[in-house]
Amino acid sequence: MKLYYTYLWIWLALAGCSKAPEILVVTGGHAYDTTEFLGLFQSLEGIGFEPVSHPGAMDLLSSASVGTYDLILFYDYMPDLPLEDSIIFQDLALMGMPMIFMHHALCNFQPWEGYASMVGGKYVMPGFHPDSSLHSGYAHDLDLTITVLDPDHPVTRGIGQFVIHDEGYYNIQVKPGVHPLLGTQHPYCASQVAWENQWNNSTCLYLMFGHDKQAYANQNLTLLLENSIQYLSNL
Repeated sequence: MKLYYTYLWIWLALAGCSKAPEILVVTGGHAYDTTEFLGLFQSLEGIGFEPVSHPGAMDLLSSASVGTYDLILFYDYMPDLPLEDSIIFQDLALMGMPMIFMHHALCNFQPWEGYASMVGGKYVMPGFHPDSSLHSGYAHDLDLTITVLDPDHPVTRGIGQFVIHDEGYYNIQVKPGVHPLLGTQHPYCASQVAWENQWNNSTCLYLMFGHDKQAYANQNLTLLLENSIQYLSNL
């Protein structure tokens, strides 16, 4: 019996000392409410994060140090990344790095179609595609009623229908085969606003939310990020 309790104590000690998820948060290329955005991640209990901004972000993403993170969250806006940088994202996916793409990160890497395949969708920008009917658009200050499309998914755990004051994107491309998580019905926003996608060895999540501090303050966004990070870091 004494040996049993010794093993039980060791197991409980190890369980209590499990490593907290450590995420790399990539920003740059777009103005945002910096203090409030970083405060959003500081409010996530049991989750560590390190912010990095462009242009230095690409050096870190292509280094061996990137493997020390459990996942990467992209909140950057870099539409005109050079095609040679695509190898960085391909390497991340081959190593199975989980990734979250948030809000305007949907606009990144316009010339490389592989980026859209990784994220699971694309905001098509004028100047990068000749067909104006395919150009996406945005609308500020929307009150979006969000519905849960998959209530059994770990990312949507504890989340019901909610309203968020945020920016909406419309006429975006959503790749076939993505797993829808959250949606809305608004004339100035796409019907899918969060989804899961598999690309090579990586699981990727896209979350449309997060234009400014009004969105950051929404507790449902906090829970959504916490769920997403815990889910991806435990794959």
